[in-house]
Amino acid sequence: MSLSVVLPMKKLLIVAGPQGSGNHLFARLLSAHPNVVGWDSLKDNYWVPSDEEPFARYWVHPEELTFPEGEFFCANVSVPFFYDGVRQVPKIKEVAQKAMSLGVQPIIALIVRDRNINELQQKRVGGEVTMDTALEYFKDLTCHFIDHEAFFLWKEKYIEYLGRILEFPVTTEGIDNFVTVDANHKYVFPVQEHWLDKSIREGRKPFKQRLKE
Repeated sequence: MSLSVVLPMKKLLIVAGPQGSGNHLFARLLSAHPNVVGWDSLKDNYWVPSDEEPFARYWVHPEELTFPEGEFFCANVSVPFFYDGVRQVPKIKEVAQKAMSLGVQPIIALIVRDRNINELQQKRVGGEVTMDTALEYFKDLTCHFIDHEAFFLWKEKYIEYLGRILEFPVTTEGIDNFVTVDANHKYVFPVQEHWLDKSIREGRKPFKQRLKE
């Protein structure tokens, strides 16, 4: 299903978030509509280096920002990110301001992923946790939020919801092409027993069967 919207000006959707929060995933999902100019190489590849994203250079040099033909654009960046081998904090605010000067409305949408899992991902891949760098950078930004867990639970329904909230064209066609398992699954292990379990089980019994203290 595809949802299109009619707007008075061009729009740039900036999908951002902490490292490892799902930037590639949502850049792919939100670039999929045929009316959106986005990260085309992600349509054929599961992963591509972040500094090969079409807008990557502008996170370092926002004054150079230009737009190709089109009405809707989707850009993606994590905080921090690597550009040409150097870790940097992208200039998202400056890119948004430059877009406005070019007659393109910027929309910033930040990805939210469970913090414990997100930090485990950062430590596993990069050897250190960079969450605080992202939180400090984003705290003063006016933005929408994209929920990593909500997507894996609700799939098509959540993408349609994002289209309405962001007022941005989306499609649910082919969203399972690269999403075969919840990305959080590898970090989750069963807990055999928790101190509250017994009380919860008791609370589910009929009133007459519950333990009386």
